[in-house]
Amino acid sequence: MAGRIPDQFIDELLARTDLTDVVASRISLKKTGQNYSALCPFHNEKSPSFSLNPNKQFYYCFGCGAGGNAISFVMEHDHLDFVDAIETLAKDAGMEVPREQGTPDRYEQNAELLKRLSESAQFYQQQLTQHPDKKKATDYLSKDRGLSGQIAKVFGLGFAPTGWDNLLKKIGTRAESQEQLLLGGMLIEKKDQPGHYYDRFRDRIIFPIRDSRGRVIAFGGRAFGDEKPKYLNSPETPVFQKSQELYGLFEAKQNTPVLDQIIVVEGYMDVIVLAQHGITNAVATLGTSVNSQHIRKLFKLVSKVILCFDGDKAGRAAAIRGLEASLPVMQDEKQIRFLFLPEGEDPDSLVRQEGKEAFNNRLEDASSLSHVLFDHARNQVTLGDEEGEAQFTRNAMSMIQQIPKELTFRSVLIRQLSEQSGIDSDTLGNTAIPKHRPAAHSQNDTLSNTENEYIPHTNTDEDHYPPAYDEYDNYSNHEHSSAPSHYENNKKPTYKKGGKFNNFKEKEVFFPPAPTSLSRIKQASICLLLHPHIAQQIDVPDPLINQANEELQIFCKIWRYFAKYPTKNTGHLLGEATDQFTISSIYALLNHQDATTKQKITNAQQEVQDMVLTMEKNLGLNSSIERLKSKGNESIKDSSSKQELRNLMDLIRQKKQ
Repeated sequence: MAGRIPDQFIDELLARTDLTDVVASRISLKKTGQNYSALCPFHNEKSPSFSLNPNKQFYYCFGCGAGGNAISFVMEHDHLDFVDAIETLAKDAGMEVPREQGTPDRYEQNAELLKRLSESAQFYQQQLTQHPDKKKATDYLSKDRGLSGQIAKVFGLGFAPTGWDNLLKKIGTRAESQEQLLLGGMLIEKKDQPGHYYDRFRDRIIFPIRDSRGRVIAFGGRAFGDEKPKYLNSPETPVFQKSQELYGLFEAKQNTPVLDQIIVVEGYMDVIVLAQHGITNAVATLGTSVNSQHIRKLFKLVSKVILCFDGDKAGRAAAIRGLEASLPVMQDEKQIRFLFLPEGEDPDSLVRQEGKEAFNNRLEDASSLSHVLFDHARNQVTLGDEEGEAQFTRNAMSMIQQIPKELTFRSVLIRQLSEQSGIDSDTLGNTAIPKHRPAAHSQNDTLSNTENEYIPHTNTDEDHYPPAYDEYDNYSNHEHSSAPSHYENNKKPTYKKGGKFNNFKEKEVFFPPAPTSLSRIKQASICLLLHPHIAQQIDVPDPLINQANEELQIFCKIWRYFAKYPTKNTGHLLGEATDQFTISSIYALLNHQDATTKQKITNAQQEVQDMVLTMEKNLGLNSSIERLKSKGNESIKDSSSKQELRNLMDLIRQKKQ
């Protein structure tokens, strides 16, 4: 059984892959000195800010912060996950991707389960066009919901007929198949007859739930009338965790020409009806409130997320939960906005009443996160006058403090709060406020009954009859289909995003001009980046590695990496680095390399060794001073100790000059 891809193969693949060829096959490059430049493919710009270094095999965009090696470029540009990007590059290089045994991922480990789920989806789709009772389903979709057969194909909609064993008889004829269907949540075991099963989904419209690669991992089912539960989800399985998935995300990526924002709504039908009206960038949570994992996943794709809620009390409560989920994962240059619909309406009913243009206007007018945050802080105030203002300030700061400290967005909110409260920003920023208490969650936030019911807001049905519904008879029974005509353009969707490190304004140059001189530590770090092989000849003592100095920490990270991987280069390091601080620091050092060259460092290895020795001596001097000070005042009165301390302090002063 296939497992993880060996690290050695990834190294060999990168060694055989020329980043210039990879990028040039996808965008237009222009030679500029030793490097190449281009208009960045990851954000809109008029002048080139994308730079590619062919010698070091890495790229970086000074406009949006996207950067990395060949693997990360293919992932970002082609919208692939890591494994798919590896397979794409390997195919281009004529290499077979090996797999280690015994370490399969959860999808490979459950290949048979995924196969049964795919077969189940095909079965339900067939029933929608072939079952004797199909008119019941097609009338509901077309006449009651206003959906065309084409949009039904895009989302793979199906029909589970009345009966206890339709799916069981079709797919679960063997014991092994029954086990997989049970594991996937498609069957339920009879309590009074162990080993005997019945279909979970019966007499319902079926909504396949797909992962980011388009594989069916679960299902949702809606009753035709007011039967309970109205909506039914698959239970959690080895391939489906409801808190991590978003319904319609795969379809949004496939069918939205330019995916620069995503709308989060409450139900399946909201997503599909919006798509029917040409708004193809909507997704829905699966029986849970919007959580931080959802926001984090969406921020990897788009720069703006709009959370859509009803304007009633329940909708407001859900919005606050969305606000609380967003704060810890906010990023600069990312937006969360809140759209509150008229009471009694949902996206399904509203877009059918108003149309696409009016609904898009509502999206444009959605409230900012800061507006909702301050509004919520104000609504919680129960006191008057000065006490009320103090309570408002505490409420707001308790939420602002959940935003990562390093973000400019947090500073902006503190400044706005300062203007409203009259308290200066520094005082607010240094004030510790107890963490904001989350709003109470309703019982509908999680799936609680035995068949995992979840209840999105009730849709308002209307008589709405699109023309010609015999197209349901031509419904494909197999793979997911292409998009409806109103978003057919034969263009691959593109993403307006800043790539992996999108925390900067489009026109902002991330790094300042290279200074005329650099610290010894930065010079040594640049030497390692330009000459990775010298890490093998350098020994860095543990006391230096454990120092809190940020420049020294970056140096040690670079040294450790190249000492451990002697055949790797700076492109590998950038591609494998995970924390933003390290990545930004390395790019800043590379931006300064010209200054280092001008200082005519001819012996890189000697430069690094000298820096390490100097830092080690300084560390020893500081340790000696602390040792003498720790003896106390009586010991310092001793002439020899006093003279030793004086000499050490003189040495420290000399080194600072």
